[in-house]
Amino acid sequence: MSVERLAPAARVLMREEIAAAHGREVSFVVRADPNGTLAEARVVARGTIDAVLALPGVAERGEMLLHNHPSGFLEPSGADLHVAARLHDEGVGFGIVDNDVGTLYVVVECPRARTVTRLDSMAVADLLAETGPVARVMGAFEDRPSQRDMAAYTADVYNDGGIALLEAGTGVGKSFAYLVPALEWARTNGERTVVSTNTINLQEQLVGKDLPILARALSSGERAVTFALLKGWRNYLCLSRLEQARAGQESLFDDARAAELESIAGWASRTADGSLADLVEEPSTEVWDAVAAESDLCTRLKCPHFDRCFVFSARRRAAEADVVVVNHHLLASDLAVRIASDNWQEAAVLPPYRRLVLDEAHHLEDVAAQHLGTQVSMLGVQRLLGRLERNGRGLLPTLAAELGTHDDLLSAASRDLLTRGVLDALGAARRGAEELFGRLGRRLDVDQVLRLTDAFSEDAVWSEGLGVALENLLVAFSKLRDGVETIADRLSIDDPAEMRTRLVSELRGVVRRLDSAAEALKATLRGVTGGKSVRWMERRGRKTPNLTLTTVPLDLAPILKDALFDRTETVVLTSATLAAGGEFTFLEERLGLSLPPSRVTVREVLPSPFDFPSQCVFGIPTDIPEPRDDESGHGAAVARVLVELAHASDGGIFALFTSHTALRRAADAVRGQLGGRWPLLVQGEGQRDHLLRRFRDAGSAILLGTDSFWEGVDVPGRALRVLILAKLPFKVPSEPLTAARLERLTEAGVDGFTHYLVPLAALKLKQGFGRLIRTKSDVGAVVLLDRRVVTKRYGARMLEGLPPATKAIGNWSDVRRELEEFFAMHGIGAPVT
Repeated sequence: MSVERLAPAARVLMREEIAAAHGREVSFVVRADPNGTLAEARVVARGTIDAVLALPGVAERGEMLLHNHPSGFLEPSGADLHVAARLHDEGVGFGIVDNDVGTLYVVVECPRARTVTRLDSMAVADLLAETGPVARVMGAFEDRPSQRDMAAYTADVYNDGGIALLEAGTGVGKSFAYLVPALEWARTNGERTVVSTNTINLQEQLVGKDLPILARALSSGERAVTFALLKGWRNYLCLSRLEQARAGQESLFDDARAAELESIAGWASRTADGSLADLVEEPSTEVWDAVAAESDLCTRLKCPHFDRCFVFSARRRAAEADVVVVNHHLLASDLAVRIASDNWQEAAVLPPYRRLVLDEAHHLEDVAAQHLGTQVSMLGVQRLLGRLERNGRGLLPTLAAELGTHDDLLSAASRDLLTRGVLDALGAARRGAEELFGRLGRRLDVDQVLRLTDAFSEDAVWSEGLGVALENLLVAFSKLRDGVETIADRLSIDDPAEMRTRLVSELRGVVRRLDSAAEALKATLRGVTGGKSVRWMERRGRKTPNLTLTTVPLDLAPILKDALFDRTETVVLTSATLAAGGEFTFLEERLGLSLPPSRVTVREVLPSPFDFPSQCVFGIPTDIPEPRDDESGHGAAVARVLVELAHASDGGIFALFTSHTALRRAADAVRGQLGGRWPLLVQGEGQRDHLLRRFRDAGSAILLGTDSFWEGVDVPGRALRVLILAKLPFKVPSEPLTAARLERLTEAGVDGFTHYLVPLAALKLKQGFGRLIRTKSDVGAVVLLDRRVVTKRYGARMLEGLPPATKAIGNWSDVRRELEEFFAMHGIGAPVT
C-alpha cells in the first residue's frame, strides 16, 4: 500500500524515531487532514504494540495509530488486531509501516473528521420540563425554570465555545442543568466532558444518584450514555504492592499491622473498585502507604496483575466515558503534570478533554495553589524514613533479608553498603530531621503560623544552627539516595527476579519522595523558586502536632488562563456562590478569566425557586457588641442568643463560627445552660459525618461548627430550623497567602480590604446562609450576630448577594419577638417564658 498518504515531515520524524530506537517497535499517533493526508506525527509509546493499551485516551477520534514491524512483514498480528479493535471502538484508525516508512498497511481506516452537530438549546432545556424524559424517569419532579435556563446557557457554550459563569441559587438543581447538555453533546458528537467538584459528597451524588437517573432518561436504543468516577492513584489498592507487602510482612509490620494487611487482602478479592471509599474501616497510614497505587512505582503492562488493576480499570472506564467525574485536586494534579511535561494533547493524570464543568468553582484557586506549589511536613518525612526502617521492620530490613539469601560478590558488596552506608545515612537523616524540625518548631513557639519573607534569610534562627541542620539533612538524603541507587543497580544486573524488581521499585520510590522533600525544604526555607511565591511554615493539629512548610505561586491568574482556560474549548463554572455583590468581577480576576482576550461569554445569576420572604426570616440584632471592639462581650452575647433561641425554637439550631477558639468558647458557655434538653454537638468532638447524622436524627439538637461546615452541609426538613452566623467570615489578614495578596493589591494601588477581603467574605456569607433553606417546604430563621453588616458601608454589598428573606433588624429583644412570631406562625418550638 502506498505511503504517499503520510506527509513528508511525518515520514521523516517516524524514520528518525525508529532509527533512534535501533529498529525496535515505536508507536505513533498521526492526524488526518481534510484531504485524508496523515500529518502531525507524535511518538506515544516504545516497545510492543500492547504498550499503547496502558495509555488510556492516547489518541482522539479522527486520528490514526501507526507502528512499525521491524521484520518488514506488515500483516497484522493477533496483538495488532486486538489493539485495532479497541481503537476502532473509539473512532481511531490503525496502521503498520516498515522501518524505512516506505510502505503503509492500513488495518482500520481513519474516520473522516465529522462536522459538529449543534445542540438545540431550547430542546435541551425541554428535556428537563415537566413532560420531559427526566421527569418520566423520576416520577416526582418539580419544574424549575432556572434549571431549564441554565441548561440552555450551557448548551450554547457547548455550541459556540467559550466560558460560562453560572451562579445557581439553592434549589436550582444545577447538576442536572449542566449534566444534561454534557450528555447530549457526547451523544451527538462523541466528545467527553470532565466534571470537577470540590467535595466528596457532590462527587458521590453525581455518580451514585444524578448520572444513573439521566443515563436511564437520555439513553436511546442506538447509544447509551456512559459515565465514570476517577480518583487519584493513592485512592486505589495496588495488587502488586499488596502481594509484595504480604510476602515481606514479617520484616515490614508488627502483628497488629500484619492482621490489618490480611484483612485488606481478603477485601481485595471482593471489592468492586478497589478504592478506599469501598473499605468499611479506613486503614492505618502505615499499611495503606505500603499497598496504595503509586504512579512512579507502577510497571504498567509488565505487572502480572495488569488485567485486574483497579487503577487502569478506572482509567479505561474514564477514557471511554461521556462524563468523567473528578475532584479539583485531581484536576489540579493533571494540570501540574501537563505544565511540567508540556503535554496538552495526550493522557496525563486525566484523559485528554476539551469540555470542562467546574462545580463548586469558587474553590479552584485555593486547590490549584496547593498543587502548583510545594509542601513538606515533619510527619511526612518521618513516615518516609519509617518506610525504610522502623523498629527493625521496613524496606531496608526486607532488603537485608533478601540479600542474605545470596552469597555472590555483588550481594556481599550490597550487604556491606547497606549496613555501613545506607543504614548510617538513615540514622543521620532521622537525627537531621529531628534537629531541623525541632529548631523550626522552637522558632514557632509563639506563633502557629510564620510567613517567610526575604527578611527570613537574616533571621537569628540561621546563626543558631538552622543552616547546619538543613545542610546535614540534605546530605543525609543524598547519601540515602546514592546508596539505594547503587544497590538497586547491582540487583538489577545480578538478578532481575520479580521480588527483587518490586523491592527495588519501592526503595527508589521512597528516595524519590525524599528528593522531593529536599527540594520543598530548600524552596521554602531558602526561597529558591522561580517567579514570585509565598512561603510559610505552620503548626497543625492538637493531638499530633505537625510542622508543615509550604510554597505556592502568588499569582495564579495567568497560569490558570494559559494552562487551563485557554486550552479548553468549553468551560462552565458554577456554584451557589460565584458573584460577590451581584458581580462576577472578583472571581474573574482571581482565576485569570478577565485577562485579555477574555473568553467569558455568559455571566448569569440563576435565582433560587424558593419563596424566601415567606420561608425565611433574617434577623440582625444591632445591640450585640462588635467582635473586633469587644471580643469577650460579643462571645457572651452569642452564647446568650444561642440559649434563648434554643428555648424559642425547641432546638434545631446550627451555629457557624469563624474560628475554633470562638467555637470552643461558645460550647463551654452554653453547655451548662441547656439542661440536657437539647443534644449539643460540637465540631472536634466527633467526625464531621457522624455529627451531621446525629444532628439530622435528633431533630432538636444544637450543632456548632466552623470553617468546613460553612458549605456542603445539607439538612433539609425540620431538623434544622435556626441558623446562627456568629460573625462575618472575613479571612484573617495576617494569614501568609492572604497577607501576600493584600500586599500585591496595595502595590498596584488597589484597596485590598474592599477588593479582596470583602468579596471573599460576601461569598462565604452566602455559602453559610445557604445551609438553612434546602427545599420548598423548609422554613426557619437565619440570625447574623455581627451588626457591621448594617453599620458599615461594605455591609450593603454583602447583603445584596443574599437570598431575599424577610429582614428583622433592631435590638435583640425586638428581633427575638419577630422570630418568635415567625416560629409560632409555622409551628416551630414555643415562646420563651
